[in-house]
Amino acid sequence: MTEKSIVSCQIPQDWKAKIEHLAKERKKEPSQIIFEALAQYLGEDVNKNDSRLNALEAEVTTLRASISQLEGIVKELQMRSPLVPTWSNSAATSVEPLADEDFIEEPDEILIDFLPPEERY
Repeated sequence: MTEKSIVSCQIPQDWKAKIEHLAKERKKEPSQIIFEALAQYLGEDVNKNDSRLNALEAEVTTLRASISQLEGIVKELQMRSPLVPTWSNSAATSVEPLADEDFIEEPDEILIDFLPPEERY
């Protein structure tokens, strides 16, 4: 077995929070997350059997963050436009038809004065 040494350094508080978040998400200790990050930086394969799993976990974490961001954008757009239907996560989502008062009445005449003469008729 390889002999191990203790190394310490100071890091920004937001890095520490990110490391703790990753550790909690992956059910590992923060020191294991730091160890794996250093190994990856140095080009070392820490867990030869788990490297594919680690890559997939990282990808899932990234995808979850993207989905969360997209959900926030969708909610914001739904608040801006009341005509945009809200979709639930279920596949059997139904959209209620618009009531008669929701339709915009067409004008009696179509104004064409702004068009060039060749396009008026």
